[in-house]
Amino acid sequence: MRKRPPGFHLGPSRTETDEGLRRYVELSGSDALSGVTIRHTLMQPGADLPVAVDDVGQLFITISGRGVMLLDGDRIEVSANEVVFVQAGCPCGLQTLGGTVWAYLLVQGGG
Repeated sequence: MRKRPPGFHLGPSRTETDEGLRRYVELSGSDALSGVTIRHTLMQPGADLPVAVDDVGQLFITISGRGVMLLDGDRIEVSANEVVFVQAGCPCGLQTLGGTVWAYLLVQGGG
């Protein structure tokens, strides 16, 4: 059996969270993506996240469903295969749109 080099990980750490209308799996901690967090989120119909400001940039990649992003006072509708970058310090809120689950990936670096 080959010996693994120091710091080698078979995969990133995995955390699962269920907040009722919002469920996500967060991956973080691999050496290849040091400081980067990738979160797969499922927002149920009627779910929303209030407007908040984050101190790091965020990349939202919509996988399926539809959602509304409230960005610095603007309302932006997103759907499958759309990517939105939100700069650090930009007020951002999220809402599902329509009667389906909004699935997206959130990628962000360490602050």
